[in-house]
Amino acid sequence: MKVGKPISKRQPVRLRHKIEKASAAKQRKAKKIAKKDPTWRSKNKKDPGIPNLFPYKDKILAEIEETRSRKEEENARRRELARQQRLGSGAAADADAMEDADEFETFDAERDELLADNSEDEDSMQMDNTSNPMAALLASAKARAAEFEQKNEHDEDAMQDSEEEEDDDEEGAVKVRKDASRKQFDKVYKQVVDSADVVLYVLDARDPIGTRSKEVEQMVMAADRSSKRLIFILNKIDLVPPPVLRAWLVYLRRSFPTLPLRASKPAANAKTFEHKDLTMKGTSETLFKALKTFAESRQLKRSVKVGIIGYPNVGKSSVINALTSRMGGKSAGCPTGAEAGVTTSMREVKIDNKLKLLDSPGIVFPNTEGSRESKVQQKARLILLNAVPPKEIGDPVPAVTLLLKRLSSSEELFTKLMEVYDLPPLHSIGSDRTTDFLVQVARKRGRLGKGGVPNLHSAAQTVVNDWRDGRIQGWTSPPKYSPAEPSTTKTAPAGKGLVGDQKEIVKEWAAEFKLEGLWGDDSNDTVVPEAMEM
Repeated sequence: MKVGKPISKRQPVRLRHKIEKASAAKQRKAKKIAKKDPTWRSKNKKDPGIPNLFPYKDKILAEIEETRSRKEEENARRRELARQQRLGSGAAADADAMEDADEFETFDAERDELLADNSEDEDSMQMDNTSNPMAALLASAKARAAEFEQKNEHDEDAMQDSEEEEDDDEEGAVKVRKDASRKQFDKVYKQVVDSADVVLYVLDARDPIGTRSKEVEQMVMAADRSSKRLIFILNKIDLVPPPVLRAWLVYLRRSFPTLPLRASKPAANAKTFEHKDLTMKGTSETLFKALKTFAESRQLKRSVKVGIIGYPNVGKSSVINALTSRMGGKSAGCPTGAEAGVTTSMREVKIDNKLKLLDSPGIVFPNTEGSRESKVQQKARLILLNAVPPKEIGDPVPAVTLLLKRLSSSEELFTKLMEVYDLPPLHSIGSDRTTDFLVQVARKRGRLGKGGVPNLHSAAQTVVNDWRDGRIQGWTSPPKYSPAEPSTTKTAPAGKGLVGDQKEIVKEWAAEFKLEGLWGDDSNDTVVPEAMEM
């Protein structure tokens, strides 16, 4: 016999809560792993069926099969009945029409006989008509049917013509809207340039040549008797390494004064480079001081207006917000976004009594180099320049093809691209590697359709977004400078007597803004990293 206090089988509350927490953590981990699994799974729960050990399983399956076959027979019978009713109604109508036609023919025969027997007796013929009115009724019905069909055909023709006219009007309206939108943007851009005393031309540090237009520079310099000042703003410098940035500054400063700028913070998970002295605060303060120096040197009774131009999504509004933030942390003066087309009209932001900023919508400026490209290549190039809003990208696959072609010229950049998506070496079919690349990206990122089929369009859009946000590294190197190259004569001011000497112009303007001795003036640069070919 057991003596003593019995041991309770109840477990402590602390242990029960520990088990519940462990179970919840395990379920969360399982869900997280399931989300990363690229295999396609149906949202509908699978029917477990009937267990093998369940009694009367065969009988239940037989009843289910009998019910299913009965439903199929019932549906087939209903379809056959509906088809017979449709055919029967048509046959009945045809039979009625045939009977009416037979009666009409017999009536005509009888009337001919009566007319042949007694052609002078009109009363008898009138009596025949009144005694058998079916002929008159059938003739009236046929006449009305013919009239209705003729009217219906006329209405259909009129409706078709009106629809064609409406379609033409809609197409014309769309064209007019697009043309009007482009003309409106050009009008706003010209208004900004005409009103501004200083024009800040914002360029993308990853591809300054692609976002630069010589024609626009010539138009700015020729405006208002060459009295305007043009400054290059090299934005998004955190996306290029320091040697590449220094080389671009040296190259661009042979044409116009150039300032590097970090106008905004990078996107999430962007691959950035550290520049010691080129911080957001330092670069924006340098630009602000340069504009204030120019405004004070002019000694005008009005405010000096600074116009900001550039391609879509190069950071024009971010430049204004960076300048306004230097005035005591005011709120952003212009809305910004990661995609193109946020700014749609001219905006005027007042800094103080001596300085005003003019923001303009992004415009794809004319470029003589892009005239030799096809429309697909031009659209792909603009997509990589982030100049096309995501909603207007019809087919992003050519842009991915162009990106792979550019990054393939640099083994370092192509290796980094593979590391972004953790992909194995690509297999090319002929000269096409884009398909295999997008298939692997779709599997890695879960861009799969029904049945686990890779969605190449969605995968290509993902790659384009990663390129736009800086998650994919890529940059271009400046062209090699040869002293024998003829200098740009169209951009030189006509009234200064310095035609053909662009270097003197740059020095004179840099002195006005006190830009001499800033970053990148020294031509002794370090080795530039390998860059992609444009």
